[in-house]
Amino acid sequence: MLKDLVNCANLIVTSPPYADARKKHYDSISPDEFTDWFFTFHNPFFKSLLEDGSFVLNIKDKVVNGVRHRFVWETIQALSENGWYAIDDYIWHKTNPMPGYWPSRLSDGWEYCFHLSKTKTPFFNREEVKKPIGEWSKSRLKNLSEVDLSRHNSSNESGFGRDISKWVGKSEVSPTNVIDLPLVGKNKNHPAVFPVDLPLFFIKLLCPPGGLVIDPFGGSGTTGIAALMAGRNSVIIDNNPEYCEEAVSRIRREISNGKGSVWFLPGIEG
Repeated sequence: MLKDLVNCANLIVTSPPYADARKKHYDSISPDEFTDWFFTFHNPFFKSLLEDGSFVLNIKDKVVNGVRHRFVWETIQALSENGWYAIDDYIWHKTNPMPGYWPSRLSDGWEYCFHLSKTKTPFFNREEVKKPIGEWSKSRLKNLSEVDLSRHNSSNESGFGRDISKWVGKSEVSPTNVIDLPLVGKNKNHPAVFPVDLPLFFIKLLCPPGGLVIDPFGGSGTTGIAALMAGRNSVIIDNNPEYCEEAVSRIRREISNGKGSVWFLPGIEG
């Protein structure tokens, strides 16, 4: 059980059940009750992390009677008032969102990924997630004068022209906190499978090589697969036997190519 894992994890990355999820997949949790329900896991989450560890919560909000319920922000507020530091808010931009029509709002094309920690200075390795700068830099920089290259502030104080010289010769840059990834539709047995590249991004960024990742709502094992791909160890927990069986099957297919280890535990308990 998670409560037995104390001061050992570098990273918790997870996506809990959707509020008002269909009974077929999960016990339904209403938006009004979600914060209190989720907060029952606060202590085991907090105790399992190392002092410089991180907690990444992928969560989707819910429209109730035509307006967005505030349970997501109420949950983050409750965690922030009980020892967690809100380090950053990431957005998973779904590049292939599900179509839909509503009279007063547009289709959802994103989900939150909140980065929390026990410290204001958690382990953070941006070098592992840098992206190619692209060919645009060559064309934009080749015609700039020395004055332009050394300029520190643009005329409108927006900062657009700040320290342009630092771009010269660079092949990679740090990404933004908007993560562009498609939805995954291959796994029909689980209703909320995030793409493996989502946990993989946070594992590379927030967990050192050889470190330990925990997913307490492990579902079909996507986080375990991502940890293997990144050379990290992982503990996958879920209270649904069918999901656990599927996770074991998926990870067995991947484990021969991975460099880490995966442990499975029965359902999460506070």
